[in-house]
Parts: sequence; C-alpha cells; structure tokens
Amino acid sequence: MSTARSTGSRQRNARGEGDRLRVDLLDAAAELMAEHGTIDGISLRAVARRAGVSPTAVYRHFDDHLALLRESVAQCWRNFYDVMVEARDSSSDPYVAFDAAGTAYVRFAMEHQGQYRVLFSNRIQLDMSDLEVPNSIEPSVGDLDAGFSAFQILVQLVTAILDHRSDDRDPYFVAIQVHTWIHGMVDIVGCHPDERWPAMDTMLNGLSTALDLERA
Repeated sequence: MSTARSTGSRQRNARGEGDRLRVDLLDAAAELMAEHGTIDGISLRAVARRAGVSPTAVYRHFDDHLALLRESVAQCWRNFYDVMVEARDSSSDPYVAFDAAGTAYVRFAMEHQGQYRVLFSNRIQLDMSDLEVPNSIEPSVGDLDAGFSAFQILVQLVTAILDHRSDDRDPYFVAIQVHTWIHGMVDIVGCHPDERWPAMDTMLNGLSTALDLERA
C-alpha cells in the first residue's frame, strides 16, 4: 500500500480547522516512521513537507520534531485501542466478541499498514513515559499506556472464553499466543500479498481451533 502524499503547498486552514492540520501532521509523521523504520533522519521539515505545509505551521502545534513523533506514536496506539474496544463491546457473547476482535485487528493492520508497522514492525525508539494517557483509555486501566491497554482488551476476551469453558490456562499467556499468531499472519500476508494465502477468516478460525478457544 502506498503512503505517498502530495508534497505541494497546502491551502491555509480556515478558522476551526487547526485540529485537522494537527491530525494530518500526526498521520504524516506515522507514514514517515513506517517507511524509514526508525526516527533517524525524520525532521520536522520532512514531516511538514509530507503534510504539505510549512515548517512554521508545524511549530504552532508541536515544540519540536520529537514531540511530534512521540504524539504520532501515541495516536497510532489510540486508534488501535479504539478499534479493539469497539470489537470487544460488539457482543456479550465471548466467542462472538473474540472473533470480532480478531477481524478488527486484521482489518486495522491491512487498512492502516503504516500505523501498524509503527506499532509492531518497526524499531521506533522514543521515550513515551511522560505522555498523557489517551482520553479513550478506560478509568479502570488507570495510568497504563494505550499499547498495554489494547493488549489488556485481548486478555479480557481470552479470559471470558476460558472462564466459560472452565479452562484453567493462564489468560495472559494465551493472549500472547493469540497476538503473536495474528501478527504473524498479517505480517507474512503483508510482506507477500501476491501469494495464494487462505482467506483471513479461515486462518483466524484455525487459530481458535489450534488454541482451543472455540465454543465448547
């Protein structure tokens, strides 16, 4: 999937569109991190050029390029978290909710490949410890970051199935198995999209069968 944007000049935002520019800058930063696989060489000027604005416009929203890159990574986590929350809350049936989460995970990875690579495939070394917790994080999560919170949703889904099956396996360990399995699927399909892979639904069903997470 191409993430290239026009590098031409951007029209001045109308009043009230500053937030839209901020989102565009965060998206542009994520695209560059996904392409480079690192933050090295990603300057504020480069992000401005990708977003089609002047560097001066970027400074109205971020103090420096590291602040912009850190917030961009946080936004990627926030987007992934929101997708997982929506899937979890789509059904009170633990098996249906688990299937929805698997589908949502894959859809996010395929439709937002740049953001997904920033989160799971690139070595982005940024200190995120002092960033505020995204507003979408539930109060019960407390001060945990959005990435761990997204994984906790997967733990919750697995816990619900194991409880329903009276299965005494460690839900945290099983959730890690689920995550690594799905990540492996989307990674290999993304790297070799022209191969004749089974349908993603088929592979997700195979995951449930292999990890004994099907309805008993």
